[in-house]
Amino acid sequence: MVKMEDFHLKPITFEDLKTVLNWRNSERIKQWMYTDHYITWEEHCKWFEKVTDDDCSLVFVFSLNIQRLGVVSFRNIDKEKGTCEWGFYIGEKSAPKGAGTIMAMLALDKIFDETGIEKVCAEVIETNKASYRYHVKLGFETTGRVTGRVHKDGKKIDVIQMELSADKWPVHRAKLSNMFGGETS
Repeated sequence: MVKMEDFHLKPITFEDLKTVLNWRNSERIKQWMYTDHYITWEEHCKWFEKVTDDDCSLVFVFSLNIQRLGVVSFRNIDKEKGTCEWGFYIGEKSAPKGAGTIMAMLALDKIFDETGIEKVCAEVIETNKASYRYHVKLGFETTGRVTGRVHKDGKKIDVIQMELSADKWPVHRAKLSNMFGGETS
């Protein structure tokens, strides 16, 4: 059985970059991103410098013990308004079942408990049905739609806007923790 205490979020470091770049350039991941071009090492390093110098961004690597499994990022963190946006992916194909839910639980706990953020916003590409279901399972609610926001393979694809508030998170978190034997930390 998967135990939450075996999973960790840590700030991304230079040592994580090669693994993260391999994930990001994999077809399995980039098909769901807004941009799906091949990312060069130089471009990736510039991104890393930007997010590590930006007070409005937090990027974490999600791991099971010492094995890296995925990435969670929070951007456009606005402490005055109490809002941010998030993005994530499980990059490691061999991640155990339930790892994505645990990653979200750890990340949402962190952003709500440690930063004072009151609302996490998400955008889901309409064709990514699994991501939409995942967000609903976490307690996100649909707030809007942007028509034709993403261009892929010559097609315009809508983006579904969703959000989760800090005051609703504890109820959803409690339901999710029951999936892992009621563990809460």
